[in-house]
Amino acid sequence: MAFAIASGVGPEKGLFTAIVAGFIISLLGGSRYQIGGPTGAFVVVLYTVILKHGYDGLVIATFLAGVMLFLMGAFKLGSIIKFIPYPVTVGFTTGIALIIFSSQMKDFFWVTYCNDASGVY
Repeated sequence: MAFAIASGVGPEKGLFTAIVAGFIISLLGGSRYQIGGPTGAFVVVLYTVILKHGYDGLVIATFLAGVMLFLMGAFKLGSIIKFIPYPVTVGFTTGIALIIFSSQMKDFFWVTYCNDASGVY
């Protein structure tokens, strides 16, 4: 639910997604020990998609990502990850962490924003 709220949608969508994803991962998982769960990198991507294209755009992007992952698995393209340098992966992860951290500071310090010309908060 926290990922849903941070992504700009209601917590009920996050709960629904966690339930459905849990069943799909259990049904289609490749190993008895495989774990599936959310990752912080998705928050920034989900928020941007919802902001620009709405919830319907997110649904379409999700289905397209699933199709691409399926095709990459079918064509055994998982080994191409070895061509991405380690510093790129670490830099990406660190950048996402900083974006998530900085976006949560307003909630941590209870900061409210004024969105109109009156100056009333």
